[in-house]
Amino acid sequence: MSDLVVSGMRPTGSLHMGHYVGVIENWLDLQKKYPCYFFLADWHALTSNYQKVEVIKQSRYEYVKGWIASGIDAEKCVVYNQSAISEVLNLSQLFLCLTPPGWAERSPSWKDLKTNPDKVHDNLGFFTYPVLQSADISIMNGKFVPVGEDQVAHVELSRDIVKKFNRLYRGKLKEPEAILTKVSRLVGTDGDSKMSSSKKNAITLRETKKSLQKKVNKMVTDMKRMGINDAGNPDNCSVFSYHKIFSPNETVVEVDSGCRKAQLGCGECKAKLGGFLKEKFIPIAEKMNAISDADVDDILSSGNKRAKELAGRTWDEVQTSIKFL
Repeated sequence: MSDLVVSGMRPTGSLHMGHYVGVIENWLDLQKKYPCYFFLADWHALTSNYQKVEVIKQSRYEYVKGWIASGIDAEKCVVYNQSAISEVLNLSQLFLCLTPPGWAERSPSWKDLKTNPDKVHDNLGFFTYPVLQSADISIMNGKFVPVGEDQVAHVELSRDIVKKFNRLYRGKLKEPEAILTKVSRLVGTDGDSKMSSSKKNAITLRETKKSLQKKVNKMVTDMKRMGINDAGNPDNCSVFSYHKIFSPNETVVEVDSGCRKAQLGCGECKAKLGGFLKEKFIPIAEKMNAISDADVDDILSSGNKRAKELAGRTWDEVQTSIKFL
C-alpha cells in the first residue's frame, strides 16, 4: 500500500478560520498528492468536553460540512469518525503498555496545562492523548501527519512508540513523519495568541457578510496608534497579520507602507481585509448551508466502512506480530 496521510480534528465547537488555515488548507493540498484519511477526533474531544457531549455531537456535523464545503473530496479521501473504529482503542491500549510516563510528560500540551492555571483538563485521557493520537496514525499505518509546529513533538512520540513496537515484536508499522502546515495558528480577533471558539475570539466559517465585517471591525490594531494622523507599526497589529495570510502581496505592501506613513487609517485597513475574507469565505458558508445532516451521515457511513476495513487489516497484522490474542 502506498504511503498515506492521516489527520484529524477535535469536534469541540464552531469551525473557524484558524481551523481553515491551520488544517483544512493543508488537507486540500495533500489530497491531491496522497491517499488521505481525515477523521473526527471525538475521543480526543472528550478530554475537554466529557461534561458537554452534546457539543461533540453537534460539532461532528458542523466539521464535516465545513470540510466538504471547503473542497475536501469525500469520494477520494476517507472521512470518518474516530469512535467508529474500535481498533483504534485496541491499539491505543497496547501502545499505553509500551509508553513510559516520562514520554507522555514530554507532550507540549501537558506542559502547557501545568503552567496555565486557566486550563482545566482534569483527567488521564488528556495526559495520555498523545498515545491515542499515535494509535490513530498507526491503525491506518499512516506515514505522513500534517501538524503545526506545536504538534511535532507528538509525532516524534508516535515514532518512538512505533520503533519500540517494531523492535519488540518484529512489527512492520510505518514510522510517521510530520508535515508542517504553512500557518500553524491564527491570532484571535481580540489579539490573543490563538483563535478559539471557546474564547469568543473566532471568525467562523458560517459568517454572513455583515457578521464577518463586524468581527473584523472589532479586531485589535496597534495600541500605540492613537489616530489616523499617527504613524503605526503593522507588526503590532492583528489585522495586518491577517493581511499577510489572506490578502494579495500588493495589498500587504500597500497596507504596511500606508500604516507606517500614517497614510492609511485602521478603518480603511479593516475594510480592505473584510473584502478579501468575504470573497474567500462567504462561498464556503453558502455551501455549508446547502449540506444536510443526512448528507453528512452518508459521508460518514461510507468513510467509516472504508476506514474500518483498513484498521481491521492493520490490527490483524499487529496481533500476528505480538502473538497475544
